[in-house]
Amino acid sequence: MIDRLELNTERLRIRHYRKSDLDACVEFHRSVFGSDKSVPAIERWLVWTIDSYRELAGLSQPPYADYAIELKAGGRFIGSVGIVPTVAPWGALLGDANDALIRPEIGLFWGILPAFRRRGYATEAGRALLDFLFHQLRVRQVIATTESDNIPSQRTMSRLGMTLLRNPLEQPAWPQVVGLVRHPAAE
Repeated sequence: MIDRLELNTERLRIRHYRKSDLDACVEFHRSVFGSDKSVPAIERWLVWTIDSYRELAGLSQPPYADYAIELKAGGRFIGSVGIVPTVAPWGALLGDANDALIRPEIGLFWGILPAFRRRGYATEAGRALLDFLFHQLRVRQVIATTESDNIPSQRTMSRLGMTLLRNPLEQPAWPQVVGLVRHPAAE
């Protein structure tokens, strides 16, 4: 489907991870996700991620993966963005609290190192991936999920044109807020 994903915006380059990104990945996982994983565990994740680019392309599957975000000026790693399979309880989100069935969707995520937040990088990277998903892959809709108290992520969702839906159910707990944006032709 897609052998190599590289997207460029005014300030950013979104690219495949490389083995040389290990130190940046360790910093990212620890400072953004609060991970206490060992360096070898993060290195296994990195190798798996790099291998997934080739394997998914070989299977003609969507490029579900994490991608490095770097500044065009200087090449500094500042975060990660990704295309992920994700699920949401659509009935409950759309007003039927008795319908807790989940359905898979194409999901979008982003994370920016703390020193680079509040500069619009998450929105810029998210917009580049949405453009790719809608215009090159021609997907119908994209979602993103976050916690109720993650207001910065919710603001990014809004800036990306997503409608914010709140999960009224206790389970599953992780999609407390779901951002939804549809392809312009699907409206």
